[in-house]
Amino acid sequence: MTRLLRLFAALALSALVASSCSSGVDVAVPTPPAEPTPSGPTPAPTPVPTPTPLPAGQAPIDPDQLIEPGPRIAVQTDDGQIFTVLGDGSNMVALTNPDENTRNSLPTWSADSAVLAWSVEDQTTGQAWLRSASFDGKRWFEQELPAPASRLLWDPTSSQVATVTASDLGATLGVVSVPENTYRDIDSGSPFWFAWGPDAESFLVHASGVRLDLVPTDGPSQVLEQTPAPFQAPVWLENPTQLMFGDRTDTVSELVVTGADGAGRRALVSYDGYLRFAVAPETGWVALHVIDPALAPVAEVVTASFQDTPVDIVDPVLRDELTVIATFGGDPFVVYPNGLERGDVGRVVGFYWSPDGNTLAWLVERSAGTGDCASETAVYEWQFMVDNRFAVGPRFVPSPTFACDYLPLFDQLDPSVSFFSPDGVILTYAGTDIETGERGVWNLDIRDSARPVFIADGEIGVWSPDAAGGGGASSL
Repeated sequence: MTRLLRLFAALALSALVASSCSSGVDVAVPTPPAEPTPSGPTPAPTPVPTPTPLPAGQAPIDPDQLIEPGPRIAVQTDDGQIFTVLGDGSNMVALTNPDENTRNSLPTWSADSAVLAWSVEDQTTGQAWLRSASFDGKRWFEQELPAPASRLLWDPTSSQVATVTASDLGATLGVVSVPENTYRDIDSGSPFWFAWGPDAESFLVHASGVRLDLVPTDGPSQVLEQTPAPFQAPVWLENPTQLMFGDRTDTVSELVVTGADGAGRRALVSYDGYLRFAVAPETGWVALHVIDPALAPVAEVVTASFQDTPVDIVDPVLRDELTVIATFGGDPFVVYPNGLERGDVGRVVGFYWSPDGNTLAWLVERSAGTGDCASETAVYEWQFMVDNRFAVGPRFVPSPTFACDYLPLFDQLDPSVSFFSPDGVILTYAGTDIETGERGVWNLDIRDSARPVFIADGEIGVWSPDAAGGGGASSL
């Protein structure tokens, strides 16, 4: 009986299930368990990198450009841009951005050749800066200045730049510290000439025609001479450390050499007029030129009277003769006029030593300009003394930048601006070639004084002291 009841119940259940399926009633079907969820937070998506914007004046950098090492020429163009090239004009690297409304000028290499500095002026607002960049443009520095700079000189350590800017006091000497990113005023006067000390902590200042001082970058000044002789830029030499400047003995003007503190004065030559001179540190030769005070680049420098006949205390040098003498003394000798001049003897307007001190190059004015320094009628001629041999180079019309911003200050800029290649073989200058009428930056091989070679469009070209980028001491 029990078995019959169980069988009947099973048959009834089967009939019920079959009836449900045929009538469309849903029957729940068990689902497999879900896969376990991994523990921990969901990783964030990788962000798209945002390019770092370039400083406003920096030229866009091509990451694929191959920048070749070696000595380089920094070129300033007529529209106020700056780039560097190798000595043959190849492998151009732009450092400034032409889309910025600024004028860039005075390209100046650091002593270690690693960095180039220049002056910047906003053409709309007049705001001014000192900018610096590594020779490849990949490192950048900027410091605001009180006014556009008219002169830039690096210190011997390649970490500070001396600037001269216009001010209510005439001209103001300031110092930009590259590693500290600071600017501070040091001294003022009108006119104003100076030289860095070898320790990069002091200046030898010739200011206002009546003051010769030792001026530290931080501390009180020391008066060396209250009535110096009429001269332009002083020189502070190293090895041995000594000062050179124009001084007075009674009423006689003399070029003197002293110790680092101004003691132990020794006269080299006497002169009557306004003195400009340049020293070749490697050899100790001094090139000097005395002109009529009325022809001095800054007339107000002359504040004292001149006697008609020099007193023969030491050998006198005559006006308008380019003369060379050694820093240790000896007899001066005249290098121009020298018998090679073509036509009448012209006025010497500037002179430069090669880095090794074996070549002296000077510019003779063959045709005087009309009006200001930017005259297009002034014709200059290069002449050289190469290993005691005289040579005559090409004639050209100097570019306005060369004639106005560099030549009048040739002795002041000498420590930081070189128109000679580091090996002393190539001389670079800017202007219009007389024979071809072509204008730009030119290279002249002084070994044969052959025709100059055009290397770039530009207003000025200056050489790095050594292979660009090779210095390791730069603070930029």
